[in-house]
Amino acid sequence: GGGESDEDDDVLDYFAVDIPSNMDAESLFQDGQDCTIESAAVRNYGDAMPSRRHAALLATANGLFTFHSSHGYCSKCGSPTKQIKAGSARKCSSDSCGASIYPRIDPAVIMLVTSPCRKYALLGRKKSWPSGRYSTLAGFVEVGETLEECVARETLEESGVKVDSASICFSASQPWPFPRSMMLGYHATATLPSSSSDDLPPISIDPAELEDVRWFSKDYVRTHGLVKGRGSSALDFEPDEMEAEFHVPGPASLARVLITEWVRGD
Repeated sequence: GGGESDEDDDVLDYFAVDIPSNMDAESLFQDGQDCTIESAAVRNYGDAMPSRRHAALLATANGLFTFHSSHGYCSKCGSPTKQIKAGSARKCSSDSCGASIYPRIDPAVIMLVTSPCRKYALLGRKKSWPSGRYSTLAGFVEVGETLEECVARETLEESGVKVDSASICFSASQPWPFPRSMMLGYHATATLPSSSSDDLPPISIDPAELEDVRWFSKDYVRTHGLVKGRGSSALDFEPDEMEAEFHVPGPASLARVLITEWVRGD
């Protein structure tokens, strides 16, 4: 209920229902009360969550639904699996196998790379994103590399910019179950090539990675991006005229946290 406090939540049990897209959700409510059901992608609601607790519940439910829908059979022997531990895991039904299966989590780094002078930040955008959306760079961790090595590699692959390995600093983490990522947030500082006479490291975009990558000044991001009520994490977001030129992800994203830390810092 909307009136409970955090203390009340500690003694509550929560249940989630995975409703197929072809099912009439309103038919599930048989208590005689009128209700309106709105259907949309889970990430569309992230920025509207009233608290971190609500966001965590939404993320947990979405992640577990993905897990159960993709692990109906054992990867070792092919036998059907069943839920165990209140739905937090699955177990092979074969007596000769009996393998336990737990949700897979894919670690990914997300980093705000700033210029050597700290007055500019490297932001990029994917072609599929709403017009004007720019965000921090990010990428999945590969086998055998450290998180810091991933920060440097992904930055170089997506933008052609090298970072100072000594500057890479962890900030915060965030579960991002779309479908099963754990985002690990970092700050890092770019290095200038010895042959460069510019104040900003040159950018070389890989079009297979991103549509555009640019250096944005701190003042520009502050006045055009970090405006209360502007920006969104939803993929079907419809920006207004100002947002169509430039906006950053909404408050539900770790990207916005990293950008805000930079803008409010020295």
